[in-house]
Amino acid sequence: MQSNKELVVEPIGLDVETLPKPIDWREMFGNDHPVEMEIGCGKGTFITEQAKARPEVNFFGIEWARWFWRYTSDRLRRNNCMNARAVRADAGFFLREHVPNDSLSVLHIYFPDPWPKKRHHKRRLIQEPFLKEVERVLKPGGRLQVVTDHKDYFEHIEPVVRKSKLKVIDYNRPGSAAEGEFVGTNFERKYRREGRPFYAIAAVKE
Repeated sequence: MQSNKELVVEPIGLDVETLPKPIDWREMFGNDHPVEMEIGCGKGTFITEQAKARPEVNFFGIEWARWFWRYTSDRLRRNNCMNARAVRADAGFFLREHVPNDSLSVLHIYFPDPWPKKRHHKRRLIQEPFLKEVERVLKPGGRLQVVTDHKDYFEHIEPVVRKSKLKVIDYNRPGSAAEGEFVGTNFERKYRREGRPFYAIAAVKE
C-alpha cells in the first residue's frame, strides 16, 4: 500500500513561480518512472496521447502561450493523465533553473517557432547555449528528438546538434498509421495531410 507521500497530489497545470529549483521529479509524480519532456506542447495532442498510452512514463510539457498551456492542462485533466504535468514558462529559462542534471529520458521538440526573419534568428530556441543545457539534463542514454517543417531552420538546427556532445542517431518518423505511427502534434497531423516534407534529427547522450 502506498503512503501518502507516494501518492500524486500535484495539480496538472503548474505555476512556474511555485516550483523548486531544481525540481524533484519523484516528489512531483510520486514515483521513480522515467521523465520525458515536451517543449512547445501547444494544444497537448502529443503529450496527452503519450501519457494515456504509456502510464509507466511521466510526461512534462512546457508551453509559453497562456491559452495553449491552459488548454493542455485541461486536456490532461479531462483524460485523467495523472502521469503528466504542464507549465507555462520560457523553455530555455526553465531548463536552466528547474531541471536537474541527468534527469530526462527524452526531450521532445516538435515544430518549434522558426522565427524566419533574419533579424529574429537570435530568438530561435535551438542554439549552442541551449544544447549545453540539453547535454546537462539528459540522462546517459537519453535522447533529444527534433522535428520541423521549416528547411531553413533545420539547416541551422542540424549543425548545432552535431557540434554538441550528443551523438546523432537514426531517426525516422513513422509516416502513417499502417507503419505504427503514434499520434503526433496537431501541426504534424495537419502538415502530413498537406503533404509537407518534415526534417528530423535525434541525438543521444552517451
